[in-house]
Amino acid sequence: MSRLLGGTNGIPGYDERTYVCVRSVTEADGHTRPLEISWADGRSFPIVASTLTRVVGRWELGTVIMVWDVELRLRARRRLFWERGRWFVPSRSIDRNGERAPGEP
Repeated sequence: MSRLLGGTNGIPGYDERTYVCVRSVTEADGHTRPLEISWADGRSFPIVASTLTRVVGRWELGTVIMVWDVELRLRARRRLFWERGRWFVPSRSIDRNGERAPGEP
């Protein structure tokens, strides 16, 4: 039985996640690039820059989580995660100016 990675390695626990809709593109070489995040309330924000920072887990065990650092607009940065076909962000995150990131109450 594989152990899920939520709550370890800097990955939000399952109760600390906000699942979001992400428009992305998968290139011919297999690399995925997120393009836009849409929140449950219907607001969408284009991703102006993204970097795949790490891949945690093992494909063989079904525990892979991909982690991106994305910039939504000037100085609004988020950490974006992908796990088993679903995208999520930490429930509470603060941008580098100490302000709530776009889409958060």
